Amino acid sequence: MSRFLDARTSSNITTFRTITNEFFEANTPTLAGQVGLNIDPSTSGIIRVQLNGMIGINIPVNIPEFVSVTLTVVRGGSLGSPVIFRSQEQYQIIETGYHTVSFSTADYNVPPPGNGVLAYTLFVTVSENVARVGPENLNASAYTD
Repeated sequence: MSRFLDARTSSNITTFRTITNEFFEANTPTLAGQVGLNIDPSTSGIIRVQLNGMIGINIPVNIPEFVSVTLTVVRGGSLGSPVIFRSQEQYQIIETGYHTVSFSTADYNVPPPGNGVLAYTLFVTVSENVARVGPENLNASAYTD
Protein backbone atom coordinates (compact mmCIF):
# COMPACT_ATOMS: atom_id res chain seq x y z
CA MET A 1 0.00 0.00 0.00
CA SER A 2 1.25 3.46 -0.91
CA ARG A 3 1.94 6.10 1.69
CA PHE A 4 1.38 9.78 0.95
CA LEU A 5 4.42 11.94 1.77
CA ASP A 6 3.65 15.51 0.65
CA ALA A 7 1.98 17.65 -2.03
CA ARG A 8 2.70 21.20 -3.15
CA THR A 9 1.37 23.65 -5.69
CA SER A 10 3.09 26.56 -7.38
CA SER A 11 0.54 28.91 -8.88
CA ASN A 12 2.22 31.84 -10.58
CA ILE A 13 -0.82 33.07 -12.53
CA THR A 14 -4.11 31.75 -11.20
CA THR A 15 -6.54 32.80 -13.93
CA PHE A 16 -6.63 33.70 -17.60
CA ARG A 17 -5.79 37.36 -18.32
CA THR A 18 -6.65 39.12 -21.58
CA ILE A 19 -4.29 42.01 -20.86
CA THR A 20 -0.73 41.45 -19.71
CA ASN A 21 2.68 43.07 -20.00
CA GLU A 22 4.52 39.84 -19.21
CA PHE A 23 6.13 37.75 -21.95
CA PHE A 24 8.07 34.58 -22.45
CA GLU A 25 11.11 35.90 -24.32
CA ALA A 26 12.29 34.04 -27.39
CA ASN A 27 15.00 31.41 -26.80
CA THR A 28 15.24 32.25 -23.09
CA PRO A 29 14.31 29.49 -20.61
CA THR A 30 11.93 31.11 -18.12
CA LEU A 31 10.94 29.79 -14.71
CA ALA A 32 7.16 29.24 -14.64
CA GLY A 33 6.72 27.15 -11.48
CA GLN A 34 8.68 25.65 -8.60
CA VAL A 35 7.73 23.40 -5.69
CA GLY A 36 9.65 21.97 -2.76
CA LEU A 37 8.26 18.75 -1.31
CA ASN A 38 9.08 18.00 2.34
CA ILE A 39 10.55 14.49 2.31
CA ASP A 40 12.33 13.05 5.33
CA PRO A 41 15.91 12.08 4.36
CA SER A 42 15.42 8.72 6.11
CA THR A 43 12.37 7.80 3.97
CA SER A 44 12.57 4.16 2.90
CA GLY A 45 10.94 2.41 -0.04
CA ILE A 46 10.54 3.60 -3.58
CA ILE A 47 9.65 7.28 -3.75
CA ARG A 48 7.59 8.38 -6.72
CA VAL A 49 6.36 11.85 -7.57
CA GLN A 50 3.41 12.72 -9.78
CA LEU A 51 3.62 16.10 -11.50
CA ASN A 52 1.25 18.10 -13.65
CA GLY A 53 0.84 21.67 -14.68
CA MET A 54 0.02 24.15 -17.40
CA ILE A 55 0.89 27.46 -18.94
CA GLY A 56 -1.33 29.88 -20.86
CA ILE A 57 0.06 31.87 -23.78
CA ASN A 58 -1.14 34.32 -26.40
CA ILE A 59 0.54 33.89 -29.78
CA PRO A 60 0.69 37.21 -31.66
CA VAL A 61 -0.50 37.59 -35.25
CA ASN A 62 2.91 38.73 -36.50
CA ILE A 63 4.77 35.43 -35.99
CA PRO A 64 6.83 33.91 -38.78
CA GLU A 65 5.86 30.38 -39.87
CA PHE A 66 5.42 28.81 -36.41
CA VAL A 67 6.02 29.18 -32.68
CA SER A 68 7.62 26.37 -30.70
CA VAL A 69 6.81 26.03 -26.97
CA THR A 70 9.00 23.71 -24.89
CA LEU A 71 8.13 22.72 -21.32
CA THR A 72 10.98 21.29 -19.23
CA VAL A 73 10.58 19.92 -15.70
CA VAL A 74 13.76 19.29 -13.69
CA ARG A 75 14.38 17.68 -10.32
CA GLY A 76 16.11 20.60 -8.64
CA GLY A 77 16.14 24.33 -9.09
CA SER A 78 18.24 25.08 -12.15
CA LEU A 79 18.46 24.21 -15.83
CA GLY A 80 21.48 22.06 -15.02
CA SER A 81 19.39 19.79 -12.77
CA PRO A 82 18.28 16.32 -13.98
CA VAL A 83 15.52 16.59 -16.61
CA ILE A 84 12.40 14.67 -15.58
CA PHE A 85 10.18 15.68 -18.48
CA ARG A 86 10.39 17.66 -21.71
CA SER A 87 7.72 18.27 -24.32
CA GLN A 88 7.38 20.54 -27.30
CA GLU A 89 4.30 21.97 -28.99
CA GLN A 90 4.38 23.85 -32.28
CA TYR A 91 1.76 26.33 -33.42
CA GLN A 92 1.50 27.44 -37.05
CA ILE A 93 0.83 30.99 -38.18
CA ILE A 94 -2.88 30.19 -38.53
CA GLU A 95 -3.03 29.23 -34.82
CA THR A 96 -2.49 32.67 -33.33
CA GLY A 97 -4.38 33.64 -30.19
CA TYR A 98 -4.80 32.01 -26.80
CA HIS A 99 -3.54 28.50 -26.01
CA THR A 100 -3.14 26.40 -22.89
CA VAL A 101 -0.27 23.93 -22.83
CA SER A 102 -0.58 21.26 -20.14
CA PHE A 103 1.38 18.20 -19.09
CA SER A 104 1.35 15.24 -16.73
CA THR A 105 4.41 13.17 -15.83
CA ALA A 106 6.02 11.17 -13.04
CA ASP A 107 9.43 10.75 -11.44
CA TYR A 108 10.03 7.18 -10.24
CA ASN A 109 12.56 5.73 -7.76
CA VAL A 110 13.62 9.15 -6.51
CA PRO A 111 16.40 9.19 -3.91
CA PRO A 112 15.41 10.84 -0.62
CA PRO A 113 16.82 14.37 -0.50
CA GLY A 114 19.68 14.87 1.93
CA ASN A 115 18.32 18.24 3.08
CA GLY A 116 14.66 17.14 3.36
CA VAL A 117 13.44 19.20 0.38
CA LEU A 118 12.73 17.59 -2.99
CA ALA A 119 12.49 20.45 -5.49
CA TYR A 120 10.96 20.45 -8.97
CA THR A 121 11.05 23.37 -11.39
CA LEU A 122 9.12 24.08 -14.61
CA PHE A 123 10.89 26.08 -17.34
CA VAL A 124 9.29 27.38 -20.53
CA THR A 125 11.25 28.14 -23.71
CA VAL A 126 9.61 29.66 -26.78
CA SER A 127 10.97 30.33 -30.27
CA GLU A 128 9.21 33.72 -30.55
CA ASN A 129 8.03 36.21 -27.91
CA VAL A 130 4.58 35.24 -26.61
CA ALA A 131 2.46 36.81 -23.88
CA ARG A 132 2.10 35.05 -20.51
CA VAL A 133 -1.66 35.14 -20.04
CA GLY A 134 -2.11 32.26 -17.62
CA PRO A 135 -3.07 30.18 -15.94
CA GLU A 136 0.39 29.04 -14.92
CA ASN A 137 0.96 26.30 -12.34
CA LEU A 138 3.01 23.29 -11.28
CA ASN A 139 1.66 20.59 -8.94
CA ALA A 140 3.57 17.73 -7.31
CA SER A 141 2.57 14.85 -5.01
CA ALA A 142 5.02 12.36 -3.49
CA TYR A 143 4.35 8.79 -2.36
CA THR A 144 6.30 5.79 -1.18
CA ASP A 145 5.48 2.09 -0.87
